[in-house]
Amino acid sequence: MLDFIKGKVSIELSGARITPLINEAMREEIVLGDIHFLEEERIRLTVLLPDFYRLVKMIRRTDIRMRILSKKGLPFLLSKMYKRKFFAIGILLFILLLMAMSSFVWRVEVEGNERIPEAKILTFAREAGVFPGQLKFRVPENEEIQHRLSARLPQASWVGFRMEGTRAVITVVEKEGIEEKQERSPGPVHLVARRKALIYDMRVEQGKPVVQVNDMVKKGQMLVSGVYGAEEGSGSDRIVGAKGKVWGEVWYDSQIVVPLEQKRKVYTGNRDTGYYPYVASRMLRLPFLYPVPFQEFETVERLHVLHLFNWRIPIGWVEEERLEMRWVKQRLTPQEAIRLGQERARADVREKIGPDGRILMEKVLQPRIDNGKVYMKVHFDVIENIAISQPILQGE
Repeated sequence: MLDFIKGKVSIELSGARITPLINEAMREEIVLGDIHFLEEERIRLTVLLPDFYRLVKMIRRTDIRMRILSKKGLPFLLSKMYKRKFFAIGILLFILLLMAMSSFVWRVEVEGNERIPEAKILTFAREAGVFPGQLKFRVPENEEIQHRLSARLPQASWVGFRMEGTRAVITVVEKEGIEEKQERSPGPVHLVARRKALIYDMRVEQGKPVVQVNDMVKKGQMLVSGVYGAEEGSGSDRIVGAKGKVWGEVWYDSQIVVPLEQKRKVYTGNRDTGYYPYVASRMLRLPFLYPVPFQEFETVERLHVLHLFNWRIPIGWVEEERLEMRWVKQRLTPQEAIRLGQERARADVREKIGPDGRILMEKVLQPRIDNGKVYMKVHFDVIENIAISQPILQGE
């Protein structure tokens, strides 16, 4: 970096007194580098620009001939820019214009809303100071905008705000809709069985149980009544609605097919990196720049943006790392295929019984191999909540 700032000149010298000249230059503390003897009386070397003029004075006192091969460094770059001053001014104006354009909010987007009109959210956002054309440094803090929008949107359970370059994004998480739920509410309910089961346990918070533990129930059979009898002999009933959970022992059979030949992804360890410009929150992918040398690969992208003081400029680069991978075939033993099938069946049953349920027992039945595949049936004995709501009809 220091050599670049000072400037470096590559020269070729030819003559009979080259070695004494180099010794004299060393005594004068002139730094010479990259010395290559092309012939006995011809040499190529580099010298820093401040020492170059001192070396020229020494050469003029001899019969040595000098030829400049190249000039590199900041002084020469500035000299070229000065000769092309209008081009340099254009680049500077472009950078200033780009910085000025990145200082504005150009677009406001709303995501996550379904029932709340977007126009209504944008109106409240404008009142909070977020709208297209607003200077970014005049946009209030994220927490302040979230608080103001949450106060104006009672239908939302949470409102988020973030800036992505010149784009403002408002994220809305809507409430479940209490009013709609109340309109659609079936009112007081009975609890009935959703499938055939053996009653394992009951926790009734409200209502009158009509079955007991160890009773066998059918699908649709009433478990807890939402109608309470009043005082004995009065002949009147009181509708209170049923509430609670009824766990039943249920049986599932899963039919599973597992191929003995499996495909899995393997990374070869070869990797390649490409760099692409990042402008205005978008990556400019140029097809001729950094072509991918692999047929099958996965990518990992890392964003690097520039900052001017505390401002995040929407200019930078994306470092894209490509990881070569390939699909390999793996042959399973019948025992490995059975274990894999059990895991798949277990995951499927757990999804059906929910977080309250648990598996008591599982057993693999009738495993057989046919045409390169393992066919089997997995039997599960589980405990799950079998109670579902059923509206109480008039006249009950």
